Amino acid sequence: MTTTVYDRINKLIVTDSRWSKDLTEFGYPGHVAYVDNSGFGKMCVRDDHVLTLAGNGMLIQHWKEWLSGDISKPRPPILIDGTEAISLYIVKISNNEILFDKGQKLAATAIDDEGNKVINAVFSGTGAPFAGNVWLQSGCARTALEAAKVGDICTGGEVRYVDFTSGQRLLETDKHLISDVAEAFLQKGMIMDTTNPLSQPVPINDQEVVHIRQLIANGNIVPCAPTGGKPVVWDEKSISRLDAAIESIRRDEEACAK
Repeated sequence: MTTTVYDRINKLIVTDSRWSKDLTEFGYPGHVAYVDNSGFGKMCVRDDHVLTLAGNGMLIQHWKEWLSGDISKPRPPILIDGTEAISLYIVKISNNEILFDKGQKLAATAIDDEGNKVINAVFSGTGAPFAGNVWLQSGCARTALEAAKVGDICTGGEVRYVDFTSGQRLLETDKHLISDVAEAFLQKGMIMDTTNPLSQPVPINDQEVVHIRQLIANGNIVPCAPTGGKPVVWDEKSISRLDAAIESIRRDEEACAK
């Protein structure tokens, strides 16, 4: 997700287009590799539903492939290698409601005329605190995401969106594999030293980081969309809610087909 904003008031979802990877475990503590506008997005639409995804890049690929195909088939896994989990939420466009969510997030809430707490907006990903603070002041999801791009190294690139009211959308659909993102890393990716804010990013194709370039080329470094916060834990209740949401999507599509 890196940073995603679901603006329920304005019926809009926006997300960024940066993929990144913390390089600490590869011998570069405090360094993050990233690439923008790879053509492989972290948000997709299927009929009346928007799905936003974060976490391991390969898991995101599996979910996007499944969502674009026959969803009567079993859903993709939620874990890869038994550890890295996916984080996602599903919003139903027609009623402007969250059908399912799993992962760390911040929410802007209010009390309606009947005394019920309602969600006005949801902010998720590493840049969520920056986006949330600005949205509370501006009420604009796009402005909030631009703020996250300034405050969070893992948020960047062109803003992608789905506008429920106008039907307009800007998504990344040119590429279909996480390996395409890895190739974009090699071609135009950058490495930032987060311990030194004054330092300039170094291109991944620079000779001094040839080791990192080789790890990406070999598939040892897989691009991801970091969620921020604690790792996502999928318990049985969460899995049951996810399966119920998927079944709801199937029923909606069956009803439309009749």
